[in-house]
Amino acid sequence: MHLVHHQRIEVSLPPPVTALPNTAEVILSRARRAHSRLSWAERFARNARPETSGQVTFKLFGFPADFAASLGFATA
Repeated sequence: MHLVHHQRIEVSLPPPVTALPNTAEVILSRARRAHSRLSWAERFARNARPETSGQVTFKLFGFPADFAASLGFATA
């Protein structure tokens, strides 16, 4: 049997593309930054899960079936 003791992975990335070359020159005031922030209500509305979404299901591994059943979880 041949075991691999080391591996070498080469990753090459293209050079980053700068969309705005003068971003370092733009300095926003505190009031200007605050104006662009979302309020908590806007954040919650943006991050809310749509009501039309289906039910969320989690699969937990490693729990004994009796323990899961005692907590009211379905066992497969």
